Amino acid sequence: MKIEEEYVGRGPEFASLLRSIADRIDGNNLTVRGNPVILPEQDLEYKINLKTDLGKNKFNISIEWLDK
Repeated sequence: MKIEEEYVGRGPEFASLLRSIADRIDGNNLTVRGNPVILPEQDLEYKINLKTDLGKNKFNISIEWLDK
């Protein structure tokens, strides 16, 4: 299942969104389109990635884990 939220804005708005997401992760109340995201206490794999290709740029922050 893939559930996404998309936003359009400027750098400061993106930074504010990241702070909000971090606060929701700390408070165990992160949701995506109303679906709760339950992160385990350990064994998270997180990545920061930048891809540039012929003027197209993509910056990703991802967290991966396996259900127990």
